[in-house]
Amino acid sequence: MSISIADELRRIAKGEILSDNWSREIYSVDASHYAIKPSVVVCPLDKQDVEKISKYSFSMNVPITARGAGTGLLGQSLSNSIVMDFTKHMNKITEIANDYVEVQPGVVKGILDRELKKRGKFLPPDPASSNYCTIGGMIANNSSGAHCLGYGSTIDFLQEVGVVYSDGNTGRVNGNGKSQDLRTRNLLGLLSPYLGTIQSRYPKVTKNSCGYRLDAVMSDQGFSPHKIFAASEGTLGILTSARLKILDIPLYRHLLVLGFGDLLAAVSEVPRILRFSPVALEMLDHTVVSHGEKNKHQQFSTDTGCILFVEFAGDRIRDTEGRLKACKEKLSGKCTIMESVSDEQSMTRIWEARKGALNRVMRLAYGSRKPIGLIEDTVVKPSLLHAYTQYLLQAYSDSKLDYVVYGHVGDGNLHTRPLIDISYKSEVELIERLAQQVFGKVIGFGGTITGEHGDGLARVKHIPSVYGNEMFSVFLQVKKLFDPKFLLNPGKKILPTVMP
Repeated sequence: MSISIADELRRIAKGEILSDNWSREIYSVDASHYAIKPSVVVCPLDKQDVEKISKYSFSMNVPITARGAGTGLLGQSLSNSIVMDFTKHMNKITEIANDYVEVQPGVVKGILDRELKKRGKFLPPDPASSNYCTIGGMIANNSSGAHCLGYGSTIDFLQEVGVVYSDGNTGRVNGNGKSQDLRTRNLLGLLSPYLGTIQSRYPKVTKNSCGYRLDAVMSDQGFSPHKIFAASEGTLGILTSARLKILDIPLYRHLLVLGFGDLLAAVSEVPRILRFSPVALEMLDHTVVSHGEKNKHQQFSTDTGCILFVEFAGDRIRDTEGRLKACKEKLSGKCTIMESVSDEQSMTRIWEARKGALNRVMRLAYGSRKPIGLIEDTVVKPSLLHAYTQYLLQAYSDSKLDYVVYGHVGDGNLHTRPLIDISYKSEVELIERLAQQVFGKVIGFGGTITGEHGDGLARVKHIPSVYGNEMFSVFLQVKKLFDPKFLLNPGKKILPTVMP
């Protein structure tokens, strides 16, 4: 009688090994519309468990997919093989220093936020799922959120990672020149001949989670090999720890709420607002509010208009209030609503309304029609946002599709989903055609097809269109360098059809 993978893992790991049908069903879904049942689920107790399981999987050619809270919107954490859940045991904050924090991958962002706040610190990336997403997942996706405009994405705060490679070997990789890991040394040699291609082929936008972020690895700041793992969706290594830069919470914050007659009127003002250097510039269209139950905190919503949320922050009160005042004066007469708050309770309430947009969208259902994510994370330069939005709305109209739209317009990042019934082949084909059209427009504008949600299963086949064949061939070489057997989260970033 043959021994199952689960039984083999029980012999070598200290953490839980779950192979019953109920557990496998639970882990067969995430926040996407995909469903893939794993063969076994592992909750590693510590780094040594990860090493042992990786060595076993490498010797037996069994794939592994690392998983956090399952908040990925595009099937990033789904697999029919081994799924490794870090939330149960490897969820500790191991160190909080004056300017950095070190954590295990299963730490929930909301818990980390509360601990940092006690010390007057914060980690700026703040996705809508902050209350339950994990730091490991944020690194894997290069998550951003509302305050990316003022502070940057997760990749900008990542300083060092502890990693277990597919063969079970380990590394501790950073950007201070002390990394002596064989793979990262080879990475420098691999990428150096392509420096010009990297500089020319990457989207010229402020946030990007498409493909591998080689532009951050080879940048004006020098060689930063640890950043190869940000936005990699667990396809290059399994993180067991991470050190991230943290900042002081700004002394002064002001939030300005602006109402406009419609979406196009709102986005046309985005470049003008950006001149005053806000740290956040968010949009919530009436389509999100009107398609379902209104958020109890959504005090500014209307049935036809569009709301912009603009935050100013800093440590000098005159500068912060001055930028707020100048922005209000510039927009006077252009808005149907203009209100500002500076007390923490009011700001928290308003930001909850904006961040609740994703939750409301995910709950939507009109009969069998649901909002499907494929084109929901595009980014263009803010100066091109009005033209792109016009194109997008016309595409929806031509396809006779209802839709929802909101997003981080300060970065030119729109979150939008058409409502379709994926049980009909004709509607699946419709959204695929729409994606081809929209992505083509975005790429033509020099943008990216995913700013912060990653590629996952849904967008992986579109990655070569963004970067071109030469750059994609480099992605393939990077994958082979770090994961020669293609065992780590297969089907993400590199399609199985192009694997050896």
